Amino acid sequence: MATDPLESQYGKWQAVENNALAIAEVADLLNVPGRKCANGLDVPVKNPDWAKFVQELRDAGMTAYAAAQTKNQDKMTDAAGVMTVACMHCHVKYRERKLADRCK
Repeated sequence: MATDPLESQYGKWQAVENNALAIAEVADLLNVPGRKCANGLDVPVKNPDWAKFVQELRDAGMTAYAAAQTKNQDKMTDAAGVMTVACMHCHVKYRERKLADRCK
């Protein structure tokens, strides 16, 4: 088996593409009314910034998908940066706080 998972028989670039699409699709789950945060509060689906952050995640997933299709690791590294920023925006606002204050 190759040491590089992109070269092994268990993944290759197709797995990267599929995972990027899964990240884009999880945005739909984040907008399902009635979802709960870890503290039991409703996910703030009606907050304008929530919608913006969810769209950033969707866009980042599609950026990663496009990069994966090129089979270029440098482009994937760039896409990972886009993903990191998208995740950070939401986590700073809604996750990286005391449990009782999440999703407010």
